[in-house]
Order: sequence, then structure tokens, then C-alpha cells
Amino acid sequence: MARMSQAFVTPAAIAAAALLLAGCAYTETSAKLARGGYYDTRLTTAQRNYENEQDRKTQLERDQQRLADERASIERDTQRYDQQLAALNAELKQSNADLERARNTNKVSRAQYDKLKADLDQLRLEEQAQSFSRADPGEKQRKLEELRGRKEALQAAIKALAAG
Repeated sequence: MARMSQAFVTPAAIAAAALLLAGCAYTETSAKLARGGYYDTRLTTAQRNYENEQDRKTQLERDQQRLADERASIERDTQRYDQQLAALNAELKQSNADLERARNTNKVSRAQYDKLKADLDQLRLEEQAQSFSRADPGEKQRKLEELRGRKEALQAAIKALAAG
């Protein structure tokens, strides 16, 4: 009997089995290709990568626009502070001229003159330091308002002494 089972496994049977397996593999591959399969997966992955890159590009453009807007805002703030500092400087020069005029007409004593002149020089020095300051805009604005208040008080004192 053992010989009989060996007799049934002939080269023709092996060839038939191989053809049957090859046919199954062919039909399976054909089915995958028909519904997309391997190439469809690669295409989907490539499309997903493309969309991700487009999203990154869009985000970078938004970031560039935000930075450009921030830069423009900083430049506007800087220009406004420079204008305010220039106005303050012009007012300090006028106060200095008023003080000199009061001193020349002997309306102010030497001690008063020296104190007011020192205060004016201190304000001018702080104003110049403020123009070179790299402080944040809120801090610059606060310091500018403080300088303006001190300048106005000093101007009032000079005018009061010059009138009296």
C-alpha cells in the first residue's frame, strides 16, 4: 500500500498543484490591483504627505505674516516714541532758554538757577538715555510720561520765578 500512495504523487500531480497555487496567487494579485491594492496605498501615502507639506507651508506663511505685523507695530511704536522724545527735547530747550533769560534779568538767584539748571540737565540726560533704551513699549511709555510730568513741574517753577 505504501507503494500505491507513492504512485499517486506523480510529476503531473505536482505540476497541477503548482498551477493551481499560481492561479490562486494570480487571482489574488489581480483582485488587489483591481481595487487599488499596493499602488493605491502608495498613492494615498503620497497624497497625505503632500497635504501635510501644504499645511506646513500655510502655517509658515501665517507665522511670517504675524512676524511682519509685529515688526510693523514695533516700528510704529518706535516712531511715535521718537516723536514724543523730540517734542520733549524741544520743550526742555525752551525751558533752558527761559531759565537763562530769567537769570540774565536777575529774576532768579544764583542758588535757584543752579538747582533748576541741574534739574534741567538731569531731565535732558534721562531723555537722551530713554531714546537709546531697548525697554519694552509699556515701560518706555511709563518713563516718558514720568519725564513729561517732571518737565512740566520744572517749567512751572521756572515761569513762576521768572514772573516773580
